[in-house]
Amino acid sequence: MIELLNLGAWAVSAALALWMLIDLVRTNRSYSEDYLTSSAEGDIIDAEIGETAARQ
Repeated sequence: MIELLNLGAWAVSAALALWMLIDLVRTNRSYSEDYLTSSAEGDIIDAEIGETAARQ
């Protein structure tokens, strides 16, 4: 029983790692490095509109 749980945990871990790798590649292809690193801390810029979010 413990071996089955251990194997299941490894399978879940591998699935999550694969999902993160696929998401990394998709994000890297969808957005440029400049876009991903453009916002300074506290400043959120809407790339679709080109506006800065209003501070409250």
